[in-house]
Amino acid sequence: MPKVNESAKIAQIHYIYQSRPNTQRAHKYAKRKLGRMGYELDEKNTNADVLTATRNNNVHINYSGTNINNPRDIVSDIALGTGLQKLNPQFTERRKKTREIMRSYGDDKDYSMSAHSLGGSILIDTLARSKSIRQRVNTAHTFNSGYTKMFHDSIPVLDKQEKKELNRKVSHHRVKGDVVSAHMNKQVAFGNLAEYDHEDKQSDLFEKHDLQTFIDSDL
Repeated sequence: MPKVNESAKIAQIHYIYQSRPNTQRAHKYAKRKLGRMGYELDEKNTNADVLTATRNNNVHINYSGTNINNPRDIVSDIALGTGLQKLNPQFTERRKKTREIMRSYGDDKDYSMSAHSLGGSILIDTLARSKSIRQRVNTAHTFNSGYTKMFHDSIPVLDKQEKKELNRKVSHHRVKGDVVSAHMNKQVAFGNLAEYDHEDKQSDLFEKHDLQTFIDSDL
């Protein structure tokens, strides 16, 4: 299973993957970077939204965050901010893709997931809405996830046992002062919250929101 900082590195690799000019170069970049971590890229099950990588028996799935140059992501940000993610195609498509990936690998794999920002919101919603995914996944890390009160109130309510299981599996990581995930320090639907200080006391909002704090952690 990946450590916290490894999950954050995979999320960062996925962002840079998105920026490559074509799929061939994107795959080449991700394969090289993941290879240094002992992972192999599953090219068939990787795109700008979902990255899949394997290491021994571990199948790791990452959801990318907001690409500000992609209007589709901006619409999804608005949907989560207003608690309307149930109607948003991107939330549905990533959930469907994750089910397909897990079915293709089977039930004897060790599944883990990670996501940053918008991706974290989609991951939280996915685990709440899909019984098959939450039963298969063993560990999930979100980083500075988009989280508002309206989003929280729109997440399906799980029963006591389901919530207990997700509390064991899911960890939310946020930097203090990050505005995107600010509501998390008031309430989360499930999982455990860990908060971090940014090493630079003068850091701006963009620096607080990025992945570097988590990549630099030794967890």
